[in-house]
Amino acid sequence: MKQSKIYQKVIKVLMTPKPRPVEDIHRSLDIVEQVLRDARDLKVETEVVTWALKRMKENPKLSISDAIQMGYEEWGQ
Repeated sequence: MKQSKIYQKVIKVLMTPKPRPVEDIHRSLDIVEQVLRDARDLKVETEVVTWALKRMKENPKLSISDAIQMGYEEWGQ
């Protein structure tokens, strides 16, 4: 079944990532930097990053900072 042009446009709009404010990006990078520093101190940096990448592959909508934090919660305890 052929999709209508309006349907295709709606799907394109919904699937297009929304730009994030620069402040959000900087905050996210600060979180990642701090968590990875803590993980490095505990000698689990590789495990945290590997865990985060696997979870982001399973859930592409997961942010990098959230995935890194979750990896740290899993390995840094």
